[in-house]
Amino acid sequence: MSRRQPPGPSPLLLGLDQLPKVRRDLLGFYAGLHRAYGDAVRVRLGPYVQHLFFHPDQVKEVLVTHADRFVKIKRARQVLSQWDGNGLVLSEGAFWQRQRRLMQPAFHNDRVRRYGETMVSITARLRDEWHSAAARAGHLDLDANDAMTALTLNIASETLFGADISGQTARLGRAIAVLSDEAVKELQEPATLPRWLPLPRVRRKWEAVDLLDTTVREIIRERRAAPDGDRGDLLSMLLEAVDEEHDGTRMTDEQVRDETITLFLAGHDTSAAGLTWLWHNLARHPEVLARAAAEVDALGNRLPTAADLKRLPYLDSVLKETLRLHPPAIGVFTREATREVEIGGYPVRRGHHVQLISFVTQRDPRFFPAPERFDPERFAPGRAESIPQYAYFPFGAGPRVCIGRQFALVEMLLVAATMLQTLTVAPPPGAPAVELLPHLSLRPRGGLPLRWMVRS
Repeated sequence: MSRRQPPGPSPLLLGLDQLPKVRRDLLGFYAGLHRAYGDAVRVRLGPYVQHLFFHPDQVKEVLVTHADRFVKIKRARQVLSQWDGNGLVLSEGAFWQRQRRLMQPAFHNDRVRRYGETMVSITARLRDEWHSAAARAGHLDLDANDAMTALTLNIASETLFGADISGQTARLGRAIAVLSDEAVKELQEPATLPRWLPLPRVRRKWEAVDLLDTTVREIIRERRAAPDGDRGDLLSMLLEAVDEEHDGTRMTDEQVRDETITLFLAGHDTSAAGLTWLWHNLARHPEVLARAAAEVDALGNRLPTAADLKRLPYLDSVLKETLRLHPPAIGVFTREATREVEIGGYPVRRGHHVQLISFVTQRDPRFFPAPERFDPERFAPGRAESIPQYAYFPFGAGPRVCIGRQFALVEMLLVAATMLQTLTVAPPPGAPAVELLPHLSLRPRGGLPLRWMVRS
């Protein structure tokens, strides 16, 4: 194994005085390292050594070839396990393999198509409310980031729990917002404040955790007490799943609880971010918006279904280009080496961190000419095949590729198609430039005001 180390900045250049700048523009910091040092960069921050890899071949090595030599970093597990427990995002090894195997049937294509009916029904109700308001006033101005977060939370609630959670979604949404903010803070801190500390921040966090925990455990208890088979929601699948390949066992209530909360939190956050950026790009590219709307019109006046998505290839390309420029899952591709491994010809020692920055790789001009331009035609048949494998990985790759990838893609496409049947969108007059906020998912800093109008 090679002993040479990848290039990188001196630790002296990354002192405490630089941290506010890095935190303010983390993605710009990563892009600057790539420009300055190339495809492999070594950064030391205090006791931590981090290797940044930007080339598709290196992405493959980390996520596919040597996936078994990496785990989620310890600090992320410490923070997120406070509410996720040992859910699929955090678990490792044989336990993770079993849980993934048990959960996979819940995301089969035929199952996702059934969830599509719920996605469209919820979206159509919201669309009709907006249509009426816009028709009365001439237009409707609102924050797309907030609106898409509320919409995908409602969809996640219904597809995961069915009718068991009606009336509680708003409270749970506020709890999730608290935990999202707290996670970002704690991931940047060396230790977690103890629960007994009498601080408002600590109290709010644990009130949110307790609300989620109590709600989910109560639903599981009720379902176990009166089992009635598959109700068509994700929770039914988790409760009924049997490990037929091995010992024929089911998940315990604790395992169902952990997986349910993990799906609930992660299941709406990245979809909300993806939809927010989709509307951002459509609003700023009226020619793309017009073409996408015309494609939706060809479906007729009825509500779209998952079976219609094959008839929306241009809208599919618009979504893929959106996920290229604005990959929602911006912070999930950080790993810790469990043993020494070579990536890109460089040694990564046990305990060192490895990070893949999809935002940078997916804007590399070697793989995406004129990378800052929004161009859905990149993903048109005949052109998409020229994109190098692993140059585009908004949902990850390899054995730990996002289990909800197909669910999220269907959700975002059906939401967009349903909205575009009667509404169009544009930036409001005087809208400021949008800044990027790498939160748990990539969001617009300060929200995204947009103007919705009835299509003529």
